[in-house]
Parts: sequence; structure tokens; C-alpha cells
Amino acid sequence: MVVHQLTSPSSGLPDVAAGSLRLDAPAMATVVRCLGPAAATAGSGGSGAAGGAVPAMAATVVACCCRREEERSLAIACGAPSGLLALLAESERADAQVAALEGLSLLLPAHPPACEAALARPAVTQRLTAALRDPSPATRLLAAGCIAALSRHPSCGAEQSEAMQRSALPVLLRLLANPATRPAVPAVLAALIEGSERLQKAAADADTVRLLAGLLAAEASGGAAPAVTAAGAAAVGCLASAAPAATVGPSTAAGTAATAPGLGSPGSGAGSASSCSAALREGCLRALGSLCLNRDDSRRQLLEAKVLRHIVRCLEDPCEGVRAAAALVVRALSRCVRTLRGGLLEGGRGELAPVLVKLLGDANADVRASAAAAVCNLVLDFSAAKAAVLAAGGLPALVALTAQGQPPGLRHHAAWALGNMLYRADAGVRAAVMQALPWSSLAKLAADTETGVAEQALVCLRNLALGDAAAAAATVAWVGGSHAPLAAGGSCGGGSGPVGASAAGPLADAAEAEAHEALLGLLQERIEGAAAAVAAELASRPAVAGAEGVEPMEGVESEDSEGAAGRAAGASPSAGDSRGLEHSGGSAAACSPAAPAPASASRSAAAVHALYAVANLLTGGPRLKAAVAGRRPLLGAMTALLRAGGGAEGAAAVGELALPTVWCIINLTWPAPSSAPSAATGGEAVLAGRAEQEALRARCRALSELGAEAALEGLAEEHPQRDVRERARTALEQLRRGADSC
Repeated sequence: MVVHQLTSPSSGLPDVAAGSLRLDAPAMATVVRCLGPAAATAGSGGSGAAGGAVPAMAATVVACCCRREEERSLAIACGAPSGLLALLAESERADAQVAALEGLSLLLPAHPPACEAALARPAVTQRLTAALRDPSPATRLLAAGCIAALSRHPSCGAEQSEAMQRSALPVLLRLLANPATRPAVPAVLAALIEGSERLQKAAADADTVRLLAGLLAAEASGGAAPAVTAAGAAAVGCLASAAPAATVGPSTAAGTAATAPGLGSPGSGAGSASSCSAALREGCLRALGSLCLNRDDSRRQLLEAKVLRHIVRCLEDPCEGVRAAAALVVRALSRCVRTLRGGLLEGGRGELAPVLVKLLGDANADVRASAAAAVCNLVLDFSAAKAAVLAAGGLPALVALTAQGQPPGLRHHAAWALGNMLYRADAGVRAAVMQALPWSSLAKLAADTETGVAEQALVCLRNLALGDAAAAAATVAWVGGSHAPLAAGGSCGGGSGPVGASAAGPLADAAEAEAHEALLGLLQERIEGAAAAVAAELASRPAVAGAEGVEPMEGVESEDSEGAAGRAAGASPSAGDSRGLEHSGGSAAACSPAAPAPASASRSAAAVHALYAVANLLTGGPRLKAAVAGRRPLLGAMTALLRAGGGAEGAAAVGELALPTVWCIINLTWPAPSSAPSAATGGEAVLAGRAEQEALRARCRALSELGAEAALEGLAEEHPQRDVRERARTALEQLRRGADSC
């Protein structure tokens, strides 16, 4: 047995606050055994009051050791959580209860089975609720920390969880307003409000954003933390009055003391002070990240607090926990376009993008994930941000993060960032992405088992092909192995260039055919899968009279509804690109979305982007249209989706797939140019025009044979969404005119 301890000169007891006690496995097991009732009896010869001192001291020792991760694991392996729970529930000694609280506040977040055991013992939750009203601020803080862990456990029912959280939140907010306990509160507050918009709103209404921002600024500058405003104090009072009363039970005695994380203690040296400072920064940042994750008002308040430079500085903190928390705040701030336009892009004197790119290679996975999500939002709609990320080497870093072996969420955000990088991208950005991400790599991502990664790979294809004939042809050339950049006019955003022009250099006929096969084959597979899923969904449904149409799903905070791109003579309209802030749950289509298909949400989302990619590729001229029209199964899948989408019930099954499918039909049936040929090219132009008219008629008749005309009639008359009805009428008119053309 090995025990190393530093004793307090005044008491001879272990100096718990200094965290200097270290135990090996046999010593820890011996201490844990002392938590039980047998140790109390043996230590007192049967005297109850004196006997309780042994378990109380054992709990104090366990709590001291649990400050280090390796010894937390050792304590859990030796059964410390069950001993501490029993001590808290059964002991009548105030010091034993406080010591048990301290140990549990450190062990419960790291050991879910202990949370389940605690929730199964009503006496434990009664003691925790009573401890929230203890005269000692440190004891109240420890109890709130335990409640934060328990209320998030899956076995905690919704009603019980809400009651516990409502009890703890006003206590924490009061402790945050208390200068003595303020440094230790942010970490516990972050754990309590994480994932709960209701708690985040309540905390924000109590002026918490300003208090945390001031605390962060004061820690950085060594100044005083801000005082609580009258409005904040009133909000805390309202929360306290709404909280349920404490369950009656034995209360801890007045004047007991406990060492809470971040609270100062005699004997703490420079290393301990540095650790407390890092813990304070991390706690403030994590709480701010949670408060700003879903609330525009909180983001605005944080920017108005003028602490962005401190947050950016924390992105390079030596402590990985601080870096991860700072990256979380930047991610939260970047989730709103208004915030991005309101100063985040210039945060930290303009070095935000390079710092975030550097964090993409951080050793900590949480840091990388939050940095990737922030970059994803940063490059959404800002050419300056795209240029800054490219200049800092962000593109190869993002591509590397999509590789197998990285955490799934990180791969998803990295692929999402690549798709957003291509949103409204200029020619230089598109060329850079095509150079950094070869077709072979993107095809693997599109086939990835992680549905989010596969979906974002299709977003990349969709956005690459958007624009005009040059953009579509450049995409085909990239698939065929050519990486030549787009011409200056062939960028994006709805411009239209000469049909068939390709700045990437024409591929040989055989190479072009192979590129068409690879690209369209990948897209066709997703579309056919979605059509089959919709058919199966409709076949499994009982007939329902009077089914109502679907409601539009909630969009992202940016503007996501755009019309079709401008049309030039003979040029098909672009169907729209895809963009999305990372919090939206999926990339929002440029056209107004409908509710996702209930048959298979992930398959439907991937097929939506595949259909838009096909629609955009169809702007690439006659050869691409011929390649699409030559794939009879693809036309059949599109027609099946059109046929299934008529009526309210069918619209609910098809969901977002209806509109991009109609766009594909519009671009397949787009009329050939009717302008008169010039004198120099009159004969050739006439022949080319006739050939295009013949090809158009063949495409329209092939679609009619598959039943597209009747399907479009149904959509034009019965679909609940006006946008789909109007586009279906356009497609129907073009289909009939093209089939009858001479």
C-alpha cells in the first residue's frame, strides 16, 4: 500500500484542497471500505457520533483523490460511488454528508451507473434537494453539481429532471452573483443548461451572458468581475420563487465547509492557481457556448460585451479544455448569419480564420470538431472568409478530416464545410476544391456509411455543377480527371454562358462518356433508392381520407428561398445550389423545402441533393442532356416520384423530392435556341438547331411514354405547395410543346 500525503500543520489531517494525496489501488480499496457502516462501528466501539468520523474522513480522502482522472477511475473501480451514495443517504453527520457530496460531484459525471444508482434511491435526491438550501455556498454548489449530472441521465424521468433542474438553476445563478463562489459556478452551470433551451433562456434572462463575459474579461485582465444588475437579480428571484420547495429531510449543519472546484484554499500554490484560472476560463466559455448555441439574443449580448478578442486568444490556450470551450463559443456565434456580418469575421483583429484552421489539426477531437463546425459556418456566404480559409491552408485540412478513422461527427462537419465552401463560390475557389478533393475521394465519401458524410458529398456535387454550361462541363471534366480551372465567366450564382462551352478543356469522347457514366451512375443510384423507398412507404400505408398536406419545415436563420437562376436564350435554368448553417440539421436547399420524407429521411435527403445535381448538370448542353435521357431507369425513377407526389398523402411521402424532380424535367424539356444563325455559321447552326429539336422531341416523348405528362398534371393540380404546382405547370407546358415540335 502506497500513500503520499501533505498534512495541514494545524490539524494533521490531509490537506484536501491542495490535492496532494495520492493512493495506489490497495490504499484506495482500504479507504473505500472505510466508507461502510462496519468501519464506523469498529472505529467507535459502537458509539454512533464518534463512529461516523471514520466514514467522513474516508469520504474526504476519496474526494481529494478524485480530482485526478486516473484516480477517479481507480475510485470507481474500488466501488467508491456506492459507498458515497450510502453515506449521503444514511449518515446524520453534516461533515460526512458534505464530504460525500464533494466526492459524488466529481464521480457522478464520470460514471453513469452511479447516476442510475443515485436516482434509484429517493433518500439521495432528498438530501441533494435539501443541500441546495444549505447555509454554506460551497455545499449548495456541490449539490447543484450532483443534480446537473443526475438530471441528464437517461433514467431520470422528464418530470423529475425538470424539477431538479428548476431547483438548481436559481441556486447557481445566485452563486454566480456571489463574488466568493463565482469562479467555481460556470462549469457547473454549463453542465446544467447544456442541451436545454428552456434552461438556457431562463439563464439568459437573468443577465448570465453579461456576467460570464465580464468574468472572462476580468480573468484575462486581472480586473474586477461585473456586478449583478437589478434586472438580473429580479430574474433570479422569479426563478427561485418558481422552483419547487426542498424535500423535507435531514439538513446539513450551518457553517460546514467543502472544497469546490475553483474555490480558493490555503496551501494552494502557483500551479493550483494556474489550474483554477484555466478551469475558470473553460467553465465561462462552455457556459457561454451553451447559452449562445440556439439564441440570437445571447449571441448579440456576447458580441456587445466586447470579449471576442479574449475568446480568440483562448483558442490558442495551452489547456485543451479551454481551447475546446473557446471553439464551442465561436461555433455558437457563427451559427447566425447576422452575427457573422456583425463582426465575428473580424474577431480578434482578423486572425480568426487562420486560428480556426490551425485548430483543425489539434490533438483534441472536441477542439477539431468545434473548429470544423465554425469553419463550416464561416465560409457559408462570405467570399472574404473563403479566401482567408484557403490562404491559411484550410482546404487540405478539411479534406484530411473527412478520412476514415476520424470521429463521425467531425467527418460530417468537415464534409459540410467543403459543401459550404462551394456555395456561391467563384472560379478560383471551385478550382481549388476540385484540386484538393479528387473525384475518386468524393465518390468514396458519397458511398460512406455515415449518412451525414454521404449527404454532404452530394451537396458538393450539387454546388459544383450549379451556374452555367461552363460549370457543368468543368464538373464533368473533373470527374474525368481534368483539373483545369473554370473560365472567369463560369463561376456560379445563376449566370449563363454559351451552351457546351467548357473552360476545363474538352474531354475525348470516350473519356467524356466514362465521366458521364461515373457521375450519373452515382446520382442515379441515390434517386432510384429514394423512389423505391417512397413506393414502399405508400404501399404500406392504409388509405386515409382527408389527409392533410405537409407543413414546411423550419429553415435556417439565413435566407434560404431563392428563385431559379436567370435564363439566357437556349440555356436551361439552374435549379439552385445548397447551403446550410451547421445547426440546421441538414443543408437547406436554395428552393423552399418541404417536410422530409418519412419513409427514409437520410435516403430522401441524399436523393434531394442528387436530383438537384442532375438538374444543374442538365444546364451543360446537349451532350449532358443526351447522357441523362439515355438512362431509361433514371427517367423511370423520376417519373415514379412525380406520379407518387400527387395529392396530400403522396406529397407527404415524397416530401422534398418533388421540387428537384420537377426541375430535372424542366431542364430536360427546355426548348432549343430559336435565334437566327449568323452568315458565317448559317449552315452548321441550322443543322445543329434541327438536331437539338429532334433530341428535344425524343426526350419529351420518352418522358410521356413513362407517364410523366399525367404525373405532372396531378402535381400541377393537387400538390399542397404552390412552388411545386407552378413548376409542374411549367414542366408540363414544355413537355407538351416539345413532344409536338417539328
